[in-house]
Amino acid sequence: MKSPKNYRISLGILWLSILSFFLTSCNRLKDPLYVGTWQHEDKIDIGGLILSTTRTLILTETTYEEIYIIKRENSDFILSILGIKGDLLVNGPAVAFSLKEIGTCVKDASQNCTDQVVFYGPGTQYYADNIQYFTLTINGNFEADENFLRLSRDLNADGDTDDIGEYIEFERG
Repeated sequence: MKSPKNYRISLGILWLSILSFFLTSCNRLKDPLYVGTWQHEDKIDIGGLILSTTRTLILTETTYEEIYIIKRENSDFILSILGIKGDLLVNGPAVAFSLKEIGTCVKDASQNCTDQVVFYGPGTQYYADNIQYFTLTINGNFEADENFLRLSRDLNADGDTDDIGEYIEFERG
């Protein structure tokens, strides 16, 4: 039979082991900083026509969805929506976006864009008609904190991230 002192020491060690297990498990359950919904708003001047754009980027540990909405400035009228989604591979600050589906706006009875997006994958006519305008895998780098995601991507596959729109600072949405 164990003495009460040895019993208390064994019980203390058991509790410390259990507590240590749960603390490390909880840390593993916490999402990486890049996971979440991010937004970037901008204005574009096209020959005097000012457009408001909103990019919404939704990241999980293994997937992404990006929706790009273009409106006339000071208007709710949506000119266009572009959506893309697929797999996400993160390795430190390096990230690879693998395109799986392309999206566009759902149109109302008057054939105007609504704020809803419908996605099309391989085997659909929309995908076949439009995939030529996209790069299937886009590589980049990111830095994330609680409030911002700084993302640089080589969107046009020219070997750099110096082109307009290739470096974006998103704010947590």
